[in-house]
Amino acid sequence: MIPEPRFAIYLAPEPHEALWQFGSAWLGYDAETRADLRQPCLAGVAPEALREATAHPRLYGLHITLKAPFRLVDGFSVTELEHVVEDLARRHDPFGPFQLVLEARKAGENEIFLCLAPAEQQVALHRLEADAVVALDSFRAPLTPAEMARRKPDRLGRRERAYLESYGYPHVLDAFRPHISLTGPISPDAPLRDALAERLAAEPELLRLSIHSMLLFEQPEPGARFHIRQRYLLGA
Repeated sequence: MIPEPRFAIYLAPEPHEALWQFGSAWLGYDAETRADLRQPCLAGVAPEALREATAHPRLYGLHITLKAPFRLVDGFSVTELEHVVEDLARRHDPFGPFQLVLEARKAGENEIFLCLAPAEQQVALHRLEADAVVALDSFRAPLTPAEMARRKPDRLGRRERAYLESYGYPHVLDAFRPHISLTGPISPDAPLRDALAERLAAEPELLRLSIHSMLLFEQPEPGARFHIRQRYLLGA
């Protein structure tokens, strides 16, 4: 059986920028080069603890989600998807810089995950996300029962469940909460939280983000890491 790839539309810092370099090293993976990276040494944090805490976001690479991972529906090709993403990027101008803040968000019972999120709502970002979610949905194959179950629909509110059924992902449109995930689920009192906060406080340039391009990510087969297939300059 031929592996079925998945695609996603993400935003991310440009590869030469400090946030991309730091964030990729933090995760231990560069989605641009597909290289494993040495993770930073943190006082009071064992290397294996950082490796474990970053396992989930490492699978996806450093990003902000616009269109969550999806399989192509029968009848559409990757080339057609690329053309539509390129046109989508052309319709929107670059924006930023804007300020990011470190947030600890709930990740199930008695757990959190750490992420960077805009300090204030970014109208251009929300407009771009809404366009991507709707314009690209005709390319998305319906969720399988297993994929639907992984989203735990019974734990979602009515609005988020409706979005999951309509667009394959619950946190879209007016439920969109943009962020860059830096860990998977961890304990709220994990020393990793303070270590990351100290690092970010020492390097304030890591908390500024400008958006210049839209990225098409690809996962070649289940369980493989996502990588950047193509970058599309906004407004180009």
